[in-house]
Amino acid sequence: MTKEEVLARLQKELELPRLTIKLDEKSYTETDYQVLKQQLLSYFEDYVRQVEN
Repeated sequence: MTKEEVLARLQKELELPRLTIKLDEKSYTETDYQVLKQQLLSYFEDYVRQVEN
């Protein structure tokens, strides 16, 4: 997948249409995508939810 495809897929799966993140210009495998997605979810739980509480 290209970085544009990864970003589009994250926006759709995470239901965040305005998500913008910097990605390296490389070819992403499914494993790369899953790791990136998990990192984003962890970041959200660790930092964003703490601010809300």
